Amino acid sequence: MQMFEDKGLTTSEVTQMLQSLLADDVGFASGRPVASMSTEPHSLGVEVFSRSMEKNAGRFHTFAGSAKVEREVIDMIGDLLHLAEPFGTTTSGGTESNILAMLSHREAARKKTGMREIIASKTVHASVDKAAWILGMKLVKTEVDDQFKAVPDAIEHAIGPNTVGIFATAGTTYLGQVDPIEEIADTASKHRLPLHIDAAFGGFVIPFLNDLGIGHHAFDFQVDGVTSVSTDPHKMGLGPIPCGCILFRSERHLKTVTRQVPYLRGASAFQPTLLGTRPAGSILGTWAVMKHLGRSGYRSIVRQCMKRTMNIKDRVEPSSTLSLAIQPVMNILGIKTKVVSLELATQKMEDRGWRIDLSPLPPTMRIVVMPHMTDGTVNALLNDLEEAAGTVPSD
Repeated sequence: MQMFEDKGLTTSEVTQMLQSLLADDVGFASGRPVASMSTEPHSLGVEVFSRSMEKNAGRFHTFAGSAKVEREVIDMIGDLLHLAEPFGTTTSGGTESNILAMLSHREAARKKTGMREIIASKTVHASVDKAAWILGMKLVKTEVDDQFKAVPDAIEHAIGPNTVGIFATAGTTYLGQVDPIEEIADTASKHRLPLHIDAAFGGFVIPFLNDLGIGHHAFDFQVDGVTSVSTDPHKMGLGPIPCGCILFRSERHLKTVTRQVPYLRGASAFQPTLLGTRPAGSILGTWAVMKHLGRSGYRSIVRQCMKRTMNIKDRVEPSSTLSLAIQPVMNILGIKTKVVSLELATQKMEDRGWRIDLSPLPPTMRIVVMPHMTDGTVNALLNDLEEAAGTVPSD
């Protein structure tokens, strides 16, 4: 069958075909994706994005107004992360941000010979493995404690002559755990190594947990020794996909990842991103959402997500078939099964239409309580989960 026909189809035919192809998508409005770190973007961001499709963030010489908006997004995130004068860029998300962070570590240590090494704990995001693979570096992974946080002593013991940087996480993918950033930063400073904090998820959660008195975690630029921090507005920031951000404390670190494009002029000629052409619409949409919600709006969203997270915790803790890996730190839970295998319970949930992921460390079912999950969704999820986890197959 020829896929790209010579004669085009009518608008009606195309729309009908697309609706049929997308029928298998499970949208956030259904509440069924319960392991996603993304959510339905704020309607204002969607509206702004849809009206900005032609704007190219790789051509800020042409789209000078969009360049000003990106600068304001970077400044707002700098405010959020305690950096008065941020040097950085928006990105396509956490993966690009982590690659740029590792690239900056590599380029700052160009005089080193041999295979350059980055140290991170075993719970570091998979994109850090990808970054090391792309950049030809060695990723040295260290042990975690019984709460699945990085162990500062293990990181210090792993430092060797080829070490060029350290990565830590504020909001791990598996459990939402926060590494002991202050202690790791002390180690980094002692050995004169750059320290990157991957707060792709936690960056739009932890500051508001701190505001709400739910927990206190020093993880960003208020910690001496932190060189760079990444966070994703398209996660708990409710911005349109794709929109991430990486900030550096020093301009010299940003310059290490900046390349000149010889055929472009003005603001477009020097680009600190992996991508050339990139959508400005998601940046503009993120700016609109952040301006509209303000800190109080995000506090309210985080408060509601944490309320539902605690509701899940309260139902799982007394269960005879389920247990928690750790007490939830933010709106992420790792759930274990006691009667049937984790894989069987997960498959039963998938068969019922839920979209759930499994985490390897520790082996758990991962639940991320995003804004699209209502109280009704939480109750339905737990009703199905308790039945799936307690039903032993006859064979």
